[in-house]
Amino acid sequence: MLFVTLHGGKPERDPHKNNVHAYDKDGTRITSSVLGESEGLILDELRAVYLVGKYLYVANANKTQNSVLCYEGSGTQYRFVSRFASNQTSSGILHPFDFTFDGLGYCYLSSQDTNVVTRLIVSDDGRIGRPAPVAAALPTSGKFLAGTFVASSSGNLSKPATTPVASPAGLAYSDVEAKKHSVRGVVWANGRLYVADQPARTVKVYDITGKYLGQSNELEAGSPVHLMVHNGSLYVSGGDQVFTTRLPSSPGNFVLRAINGVKVKNACGMTFGNSGNFYVASRTERTIWKFDPNFKPMKFHCVLPDDPEFLLHV
Repeated sequence: MLFVTLHGGKPERDPHKNNVHAYDKDGTRITSSVLGESEGLILDELRAVYLVGKYLYVANANKTQNSVLCYEGSGTQYRFVSRFASNQTSSGILHPFDFTFDGLGYCYLSSQDTNVVTRLIVSDDGRIGRPAPVAAALPTSGKFLAGTFVASSSGNLSKPATTPVASPAGLAYSDVEAKKHSVRGVVWANGRLYVADQPARTVKVYDITGKYLGQSNELEAGSPVHLMVHNGSLYVSGGDQVFTTRLPSSPGNFVLRAINGVKVKNACGMTFGNSGNFYVASRTERTIWKFDPNFKPMKFHCVLPDDPEFLLHV
């Protein structure tokens, strides 16, 4: 079964677009409301979705919400249990996009509007995240938002302003066009954090202290956006291709290469099934493509009611 988050619409007009949808193995929608209603809680522009045991976490990205929500349940029914983190937790959490857990008691959350990655300490019960100390690798004399793990190269994206960290260690930011470009996907693997720096068109990697270790080669326009790790390989989507490489065994720069035969317009969310089949969504074509373990296209008819964002196989 696939869980899908969508770009979203007005909550009062399009509530079904602001929930997690579930689809079966044939691409047929099972439900458009995996997340149960909760009084006083507004779902608006859901992004990353992550399952840990009985808890399903989801980023609530609209600028009036700015939170990661925690739900409990199974199958296609989950009930709200807590706000895991929000803008009140740290002002660095503004327009959240993606998050990842390291299995060591920390969560790493990327936010588009502040262009930082915030590190959170996860409570023992998994329901609450609070800001961790600012990364040791950041300048000790600098001013950073609570929990900052990877800083922005632009210090004027928040109030109060923060200390900019020069690229490549700091994340690039671009607002020269109508659409702003900033940090996107994050994934933790082999003791390192991989971060999609979309304006720089590279994936950057940091150790557990927040020290910059290296980055990928420059990718095509629109990449990178989404990141995931499967069977020791890193996968990156964005633009019209999916890139991959084996996870580097030592610090330093690395090379991502496009997967032959996987051409998906405006590729976004990705996931692997239990049999090794690969799923990737096309944001602008509102569909999900399915490939076998050798990345050969498979028959799969899954048309979505809105622009997809993230996929999760459960």
